[in-house]
Formats: sequence, C-alpha cells, structure tokens
Amino acid sequence: MNTDLFDRLGTPERMLEIAGFDLLNADLRTSLDEVAKRSATLLEAPVSLVSVVLDTSQMIIGGHGVSGWVQEAQGTPAEWAMCTHTVLAGEPYCVIDGRKDPKHAGNPFLTMTGLRSYLGVPLTGEAGQVIGAHCVIDTRRRIFTDVDLAVLTDGAEKIMKLMRAYRV
Repeated sequence: MNTDLFDRLGTPERMLEIAGFDLLNADLRTSLDEVAKRSATLLEAPVSLVSVVLDTSQMIIGGHGVSGWVQEAQGTPAEWAMCTHTVLAGEPYCVIDGRKDPKHAGNPFLTMTGLRSYLGVPLTGEAGQVIGAHCVIDTRRRIFTDVDLAVLTDGAEKIMKLMRAYRV
C-alpha cells in the first residue's frame, strides 16, 4: 500500500464527510446510475462512474457500462483509480491516452479493462472536502472538450444534490 496516498486520502475531515452519506442506499444508487448513464450517453463514452475515493479504495456508487471484476468488486484499489487523481487535484483531471501517459502507462486498471482515456470532475461535499469524482472513461484515445467538461460538471452538481438527500 502507498502510505503517502493513504495519508493524503485518509484525512479525518474527508473520512468524516464521506461517512455522513448513506452510500449503500439502493434508491440513491439507482439515481446515481441514471446520472452516469446520462453522462455516458451525452459524451458518447462506454463507461461513466460516480465514485467515492476512500483512504485505500475507490468505491463505485453509481455507474454505466461497468462490467466484469470491476462491477463485482464495485471499485478498485485507490492507487489504480483514475478518480484518485481528480480527488487529490481538487479540480477536473484529464488523460488523453493512458497507454502513453507516463503516470498511467502501467496502471493495472487500464490494462485489465482496455480503457484508455479519462475525464473526471470532483464531487465536493458541503464541508468543502473532495469526496469522489464523476467521470467518463473511453476505450479510445480521446481529446475532451469544454462541452464535455460542462456535461460532467452538471452531472456532478446533480450527484451532490442527490447525495445531500441521503445524509445519515
């Protein structure tokens, strides 16, 4: 495990904010799946996720186009998750071609899934903590546009509004 990553993601403030949501609620997850499907459809991407990045793992709480072991596990290790970069940056994160990007070329998630490009925006809670990301991932090299970013940003706003209705 990457202890630096754990320390950066596992701050008590972030963990407390994440713990304040009923992330396992079936109605919330259905609604988040719908937002992910909308983003995937509008951006013509095969995969869209709504994820919460914990201290050691990414938890997929909504998605479209997720299959295989990722669907079964409902997440990935944090060090494999593209969304981890979005969370740590606290701003949109883009990868045009993960196979050629030095940060991501050896990423097991990309290798095993065949996914290649990524655009994600942060999900920010009411206390200002970045708790996760809303993203699209594609199997082809892709240059994302400002319109793509606007679609995801709109989706992230809808996601946080939905999540606020499921506070515990």
